[in-house]
Amino acid sequence: MTSQNPQIHGHTPAIILFTRHFPPHVSGGARRPFYLAEALESLGCRVFVVAPALPDGVEGLAVPHVQPDPSTTPPGSPGLRDFLRDWLFWPDPDIRWTKRALKALKAAMPFAPDWVMTTNPPESIHYAGWYLKKKLACHWYADARDHWLVKPFRKQRESLFRQFIEQKIARKMMGKADLISTVNEDIANEMAAYGKDKSKIFILPHFSIVDETGVMQLPKDQINLVYTGSFSLSDPDCKIENTLEVFDMALDKSPLLHLHIAGRLTANEEALVRKSPCAKNITLHGVVPLQQAHALQKAANALILAGAPHAKTPPGKAAEYASCDKPIIAISEAVWAETYNQGIAPETRLGALNADRSLGAQNVITPPSQYDSACKILFEMYQFA
Repeated sequence: MTSQNPQIHGHTPAIILFTRHFPPHVSGGARRPFYLAEALESLGCRVFVVAPALPDGVEGLAVPHVQPDPSTTPPGSPGLRDFLRDWLFWPDPDIRWTKRALKALKAAMPFAPDWVMTTNPPESIHYAGWYLKKKLACHWYADARDHWLVKPFRKQRESLFRQFIEQKIARKMMGKADLISTVNEDIANEMAAYGKDKSKIFILPHFSIVDETGVMQLPKDQINLVYTGSFSLSDPDCKIENTLEVFDMALDKSPLLHLHIAGRLTANEEALVRKSPCAKNITLHGVVPLQQAHALQKAANALILAGAPHAKTPPGKAAEYASCDKPIIAISEAVWAETYNQGIAPETRLGALNADRSLGAQNVITPPSQYDSACKILFEMYQFA
């Protein structure tokens, strides 16, 4: 099968996509399902999206969520209600939204799907695939972007008791999926540990974005660095302090540097920016639509990539950055950062921008586009059928 012939046995697949994160809500998790849905439709598929909200022009069902965006304030001391929520709702509290969305879908089912597609986080979203496969006798394709129990973001999952119970839930659900994609080999190995045949698991890495959005105009009398996305709200171990420290050191060598941050920050992170000695050289753009984030990336002189020290692969925004043909400076102690920094400290690379705003060519392979990724999905569905 090729991108010119996306049909499976003479039939263009009809897909119901269940996702907790989707535009117009802005988060890193919203990009992948949005662009995959767009690309699958461009290949002739009918895609019906079930999400907390939907942008104009997307066919689907919006089922509001009580907390569509993560809280930006520090959590208080957990009370009885928090304790009950964490221990009564499995595998995570978002299972309540998934079940409400399934109930709403029953009353508004637009067609009999060939495939239902679920994409985490949260892991409870996969309940929708497991349930609809059983009820509708359709195929289920699960996209796993994060680990479930290996290096979990939810600290509750570090409990041995919770690990034991959720292992059973994961095996019960993921073992029933017809296809599973993961963003890297480590997550693929975890999915295989839940009893899924490895031949039904394929790697679908983060992809670059084909976006015709124009370039935003940034001041020409400064050297513009751009960071799009969150820090600790994306990964609790991704600290904004590391980026601020590196930026402050680079300013000593290159005083024209100016850092633009477009994304959701916690109240504490905003306070750290205001207190930073380099605050006057930082602009916080807040949460911006996807297209505006891409326009900022294209306008940059260089792009900043931050990540947790334990992460084995760069964050998903690295794939977006790679399509901009701009220097990428990684601020992380993780092994993957060397791919971008090439043995040069990030503050040194940033300081070099004072003399050469381009920093020269960078040997970073551009990932596949969302259209390449959609073709890969259809190929795997074809193989299964």
